[in-house]
Amino acid sequence: MYKNIATKVILNGNVLTMADDMPKAEAVAINGTKIIAVGSNEEIKNYISPETEVLDVDGRVVIPGLADIHVHVAMDAANVGSVEIRDFYDPSVTSVKVILDRIKERADKTPAGEWIHAHGAPMQDGRLEERRFPTKEELDEVAPNNPCYASFGAHIAIANSCLLKTLGITRDTPNPHAGLIVRDEAGEPTGEFQERPAMRILELADESKPKNIEDGIEKLLYEVASRGTTVVHENIYGPDEVLAYQNLCDQGRLPVRVHLKLRVIESDLDLNSFLEVGIRQKFGNDMLKIGGVKMSIDGGFTGRQGAFKGMNGLIRISQERLNDAVEKCHLKGIRCHIHAIGDEAVDMALTALEKAQEKLFLPDIRHRIEHAGNWLFTKDLRDRAKKIGVIPVSNPCFLYFVGDSADDYIGKERNEHCYCLRTLKDEGFTIAFGSDATVYYPVDVIRDIAAAVTRKSIGGNIYSPEEAITFHEGLVAQTKEAAWVGFEENLAGTLEPGKIADICVLDKDPDQCTPDELFTLPVKYTICAGKITHKA
Repeated sequence: MYKNIATKVILNGNVLTMADDMPKAEAVAINGTKIIAVGSNEEIKNYISPETEVLDVDGRVVIPGLADIHVHVAMDAANVGSVEIRDFYDPSVTSVKVILDRIKERADKTPAGEWIHAHGAPMQDGRLEERRFPTKEELDEVAPNNPCYASFGAHIAIANSCLLKTLGITRDTPNPHAGLIVRDEAGEPTGEFQERPAMRILELADESKPKNIEDGIEKLLYEVASRGTTVVHENIYGPDEVLAYQNLCDQGRLPVRVHLKLRVIESDLDLNSFLEVGIRQKFGNDMLKIGGVKMSIDGGFTGRQGAFKGMNGLIRISQERLNDAVEKCHLKGIRCHIHAIGDEAVDMALTALEKAQEKLFLPDIRHRIEHAGNWLFTKDLRDRAKKIGVIPVSNPCFLYFVGDSADDYIGKERNEHCYCLRTLKDEGFTIAFGSDATVYYPVDVIRDIAAAVTRKSIGGNIYSPEEAITFHEGLVAQTKEAAWVGFEENLAGTLEPGKIADICVLDKDPDQCTPDELFTLPVKYTICAGKITHKA
């Protein structure tokens, strides 16, 4: 007689549960979306019936599903169909000439007047042979009859003359708040648009963007699942994206569990309207829920607009407006995710959060400062963050992909002790990190853990090796600790009875890999809420 029938069982595994009372096991039993037992092979075999799906993993390492706590999947779904010029996806994109040739090939097939968007990667100008972006005049030459622009990350785009004319952008067009339409010495637009508010002028008018992004989101999330990831914290800019995720959830098409971070400044979502509805933190279900609100203080690192003290960075939100927005969210019990690249911006974020906590101390609201742990997170800033319970989020994938540009942009002194994960861990912070993908490079938590371990950039350079963590510490960060960051410590992050069945089966033992092999460590199975979402 069966003790309790399992719908799915994993046998013969090297199970790293991440749980304190049983760190290792051999097998896991699942019923529906939840884990019902963890233990030895003999114990778990008692849960097998003729209807049970049995996965014999032949000694492979089994871990909780991985989490990426900062992604932009919906934003990338809107780029489906664009001209692919991202060198992080396609290493053959090595020069401005290659970019122009690809745009010309598309223009030759596109009727006059139809839009063309080329999708590039951040800081790509530093990696192209010419060490620059294409110019408006070069885009004019290859696409003279089409509104055309090339975006390079979330902070810079280059447009041609046809696009400027189509949108009526002239020397007299004002800059949008917190954005920049770059001008030449004569005051004429150069075609360069900097920061989200300026780039959104192009994106909102772009007729080549797909109207229905649900299929694109689903496709990208299956790619996310292929690397062992079962939960993402997704940045959302407007109601269309919120609706797309709700539709996917209702239709059972989410291969990854999603926490929505709703941008409430520089977006199509209004903060006051959101707060007045009465939605509370964690509103939703296990597959889709509200994770908080997002706001950005300074410009992006890849747009070279971070607010570092002593540098001319871009401040997108005044301290007064920031204080007001943070206080309103805090008093409603809504967690804030505050983008702050430079130390000046981190200081502003902490000031706003300190004021809110002074007004009403909430010890477990778990406010976050996105990117704070990347550069110049000094002892003073860390002490202030620790005092009020702020979570500093790091992005070790930045080290991997754009680390080689950091010395030139912010200087070697500011780049010392970057991505200070070892310091944060030793000082008692909860560490978990996000990729800021998929717009520039794929979501790949395993790659990002490898970057945190090896401290190696894509160019082969090593940065701040004293701040390295171990691979196991990285797994804990992106499972157990990430679950806590997402208010899911009682739901996910460990392999224990009663927890949701989010599981990753690695196809190679990390302990048997060289440091370089960790970056591409293969995944055999991904299981999200009891459903196999990837099988190699």
